[in-house]
Parts: sequence; C-alpha cells; structure tokens
Amino acid sequence: MRALVLRGFGDAAVEEVPDPVAGPGEAVVDVACVQPSVTECMLLAGEPIAMHTVLAARLAEGPVRFGGHEFAGVVRALGPGAPDGIRVGDRVTAVETAPCGRCAACRASHPHACPSPAVLGFTGPGAFAEQVLVPARTLVRVPDGVTAAQAAAIQPLAGALHGHAAAAVHPGDSVLIIGAGVMGVLHTQVARHGNAGLVMVSGRSEAKRELAGRAGADLVMDAVGDVEAAVLAATGGVGADVVFEAAGAGTFELAARCVRRGGTIVMVSVLPDHAGAPLARLRERGITVVHPRSGGGVFEHALRLVARGDVDVDCLISHRLAGVEALPEALAITRDKQRYGALGPAQVDLFDWDRAA
Repeated sequence: MRALVLRGFGDAAVEEVPDPVAGPGEAVVDVACVQPSVTECMLLAGEPIAMHTVLAARLAEGPVRFGGHEFAGVVRALGPGAPDGIRVGDRVTAVETAPCGRCAACRASHPHACPSPAVLGFTGPGAFAEQVLVPARTLVRVPDGVTAAQAAAIQPLAGALHGHAAAAVHPGDSVLIIGAGVMGVLHTQVARHGNAGLVMVSGRSEAKRELAGRAGADLVMDAVGDVEAAVLAATGGVGADVVFEAAGAGTFELAARCVRRGGTIVMVSVLPDHAGAPLARLRERGITVVHPRSGGGVFEHALRLVARGDVDVDCLISHRLAGVEALPEALAITRDKQRYGALGPAQVDLFDWDRAA
C-alpha cells in the first residue's frame, strides 16, 4: 500500500510500504478520509513542542510512519479476539489513545494515567495511508447520516467536549475562547449548546471571527485589539468564569488577565516544553489551570451531536484533496492555513465509502 513516510523533519513523502496484518485484538481499516492535525504538522516540521524529542529519537533510528489520528474508514479485517459489535464492512473512526490495560493505573480504573498508552500515529503508524492498523477496542462505529468527512473531523470535537467537562462549566457561566481556529469554533459551539451564558471569542483572522460569530459567540473580538479591556467591560469588571486558551504560545498571559478570581483556565493548545506561565498571578488570584484529557469516551456522543445537527463540523472543512498522494499538500495547507485561505485542516479523500458499500 501507499503511505506517508517521514525521513527527516520537513521531509515527508508518499512511499510504498507493507500492508498491515491484523493480529490478536487488532483491526485493519481502509482509510476513506483523513485530515492532519495542526500538532502533527508542527511535529513533522520539527517544531519543539511536546513529543518533539520522542519523534527526533525515532527519526535518528531511520524513517518513521508518523501522524494520522483523525480519520474515518471501513473495517477490512479483524484479528482473533476482536470485541463484539464491530464487523468487517462497518464504517468507523477510532479513539486515538489506547491505555495498556495492564499497569497499576489501568488496574486502578485510572486509564488516563497510563504511563505507556498506544497513541495512533504517534507511538505507531497512523492513517496517513491507504490502510491503518488499530486496536479493535478503539473503533467507534459511525452512525447513519454522518459522512466520512464529518467522522474524520470528530476527534477535535471530542476534545472540546472533554475540555468543557474538565472546566465544569456551570449554567450561565461566562466563557472566553482565545483563538478562533478549529478548536475555538468547536468550543464556541459546545458552549452555545451547553450551559454557558455569555460566550466571547478572540481571533486574528477576519474569516474565522465571522465563523465564530455564526457558531454562536455573543462577543467576537479582534485579537490585535485590547481583548482584556473588552472582556472586563462585558463582564462588569469581573473577568470570564472560564477561559479556553486555544491560540498557542503567547496567550497564556492574556488568559490569566482575562479570567476572574477563582476562575478556570483550560489549556487547549499544545505548548512548547518550556512555555512560560504567570505563576504569581495564578496563585494570588486562586486560578485553576486544567488540561483536558484525550477525546476517548465521548466519540459516540460527538458523533450523535453531528448526526443531529447540533454541532457543525462541515463549516471547518474548506479544502478537500483526492488520493493518498495528496497528503504532503494537505500537510502544507494545514500548517499554513492563512496562506491557503483554509478554515480548518485540509482533508484527503481516499475513496467514497458510499460507492464502495
């Protein structure tokens, strides 16, 4: 089969690789649609964010199959011991993180504390390929009415749902979302359809700010303006109850200035290993900082929200490419969305699962 192979940072190309074979508890899935995440694009380019050193060590040993955890496809084969409920021919996506199930944390029912989980595309090959091998227990069936493109985009929505759960947003809470990209727009929609009261969003791109407004934001601000002043004015000088930081390094300080005393900051974006933090301000104001866990456990709910039309992921899909050979182009578009006028990750369609049915 054909798959993306990384030979060095910034050096990725589609090459011929062996077809995967399903072992015990595993499944092989034909990839119908896949999209790169911004994090994957940054790591493939060699940026020093979380997991950079891990990828660098793997590259030192030779070419690497890396990335591709946001996908949808059709089950081609199941190995022995696959769980009931999944069959060959099912339309599926997969939770990207699979705890080992054997360590002390997993045995104590704390799988998110597992020190050695398998992470699709990170600890092993992902769906930047015509076929992908996954633990069968991570597969999630895609309900009728949800397209392959929508299912491939479901992981960020699952992450947004976990973010709001981690923040324990109460009815009527004021919410500030810093960043109007994919995660910013998804957090806006989750906030609007959930418990939040006043929903505020800041962003640099005019097109994305307009998208955040259509997603339900009450107040949309240009990030180059005085966001802190606008937030304080909108909240009577108090600050936001919950701030979702989804714009990357450099905005944590802004989040700390905009959140109220005793409020909560949710770190959504992936930061460098040694990002600065205003610790004195956080302590003095009694601010809680949380990081949402993996999207596992809510994929089914996220898919239902899309199937019902409660959350619109299609609004973030502006660029669709065809064929596995288009993966390098999709990476380039996703890494520099402003240059290409993209609203979200560029998706790659490998086959039409409706015609293949």
